[in-house]
Amino acid sequence: MRLRTIAAAIAALTLTSCGTNQQDAGTTAARASQPQGGHPRIGHTDLILPGATKQDAQDAIRNRAKTLTGYELYYLKVTHSRDAAQYVCRARWYADPDAYRTHSGTQDAWPDAWPHLAINCP
Repeated sequence: MRLRTIAAAIAALTLTSCGTNQQDAGTTAARASQPQGGHPRIGHTDLILPGATKQDAQDAIRNRAKTLTGYELYYLKVTHSRDAAQYVCRARWYADPDAYRTHSGTQDAWPDAWPHLAINCP
């Protein structure tokens, strides 16, 4: 029994150690939140892209936004490192007009298509 437990632990460690250093083209989600039942479905992700240009950051944000489901509002931010004081670009993703009306806090013209992605790169 003890040998099976040890063997299972070694196998699990081996499998997890193989996958931890694999990154998707340098993009790492440092923090990501998941929708909680009964609460507004708002999420956020920090994407770490060392040396990213504004165009790289915009592309990474657009790629990540294509995968979003189950949220009404999602914040995305691209930085060069986890402890960076400034961001390269940030964005708000709105699922539909109701989410935009609730969370945008703006009187700007309504987007023509949904979901809507508002990207800001200083």
